[in-house]
Amino acid sequence: LAAFRGAPAAAPAEVVAHLHRSLSHTRGAALAVAEPDPAGAVLRYAGLGNISGVVIDADGRRRGLVSLPGIAGHQRPTIRQYDYPFGPDSLLVMHSDGVVDRWRIEDYPGLVGRSPLVTAATLLRDAGTRRDDAGVLVARSWS
Repeated sequence: LAAFRGAPAAAPAEVVAHLHRSLSHTRGAALAVAEPDPAGAVLRYAGLGNISGVVIDADGRRRGLVSLPGIAGHQRPTIRQYDYPFGPDSLLVMHSDGVVDRWRIEDYPGLVGRSPLVTAATLLRDAGTRRDDAGVLVARSWS
């Protein structure tokens, strides 16, 4: 948390690089940084390690986000940032590997229209594993 709070207000790739350097004396971590830009209809994203991320657009299409292999603080390839369409009513879902990534938003009629907190709690309840730590983040782009 201290490393993230001390990170520069910069693009996701720069924040991930800062976190990587800051975690060199630790066990390491898997992490990702997303920067939604609803005005530009884009999501900037950089991930390192076993973090899952998807953007679900207004039509329900699911696009996976690229998180490069490695361990922040130890092993890393070149950190890359990717831009994804993030139009009105798009949904960003990110989660740790303690959440099984085989969930399908179609299995939850009406969930896309609920608050991000309800969406995150539902996915954590149904897809979280009991043998691993789990975290879910959900953000929405409003029209």
